Amino acid sequence: MARQKSFNKEQAKDTGLAMVLILLLSVYLGRKEYLMLPAILVLVLTMTWPAFFTPLARVWFGLSHIMGTVVSKIVLSVVFFVVATPVGFFRRLGGSDAMRQKGWKKETSSAFVTRQHRFVKGDLEKPY
Repeated sequence: MARQKSFNKEQAKDTGLAMVLILLLSVYLGRKEYLMLPAILVLVLTMTWPAFFTPLARVWFGLSHIMGTVVSKIVLSVVFFVVATPVGFFRRLGGSDAMRQKGWKKETSSAFVTRQHRFVKGDLEKPY
């Protein structure tokens, strides 16, 4: 896992603006009017001295990196087991043999298909 060692001014500013957004959403949705002044102060601090949020940005972006790693593995696993596994199962039930494994080592001839195709420029430009 690659670690990012330096945080630039934009990342610190993004972190400050995220904190402002969280505070403003708390004011609006949670009816917590007492958070309006801290939201304004954090906004002013973000606009004038964004480097103040560098330590918080390290935590914020580190957490998002970890969450992205974990969630992507979970989502890809779910997609595999929900889509690819049933497709493979039904193809096997239907008797499909795309790799010609049934003919493997049953005969003396090869199970591989020899292609007599000369590749031209158009094959590389439009491979599909």
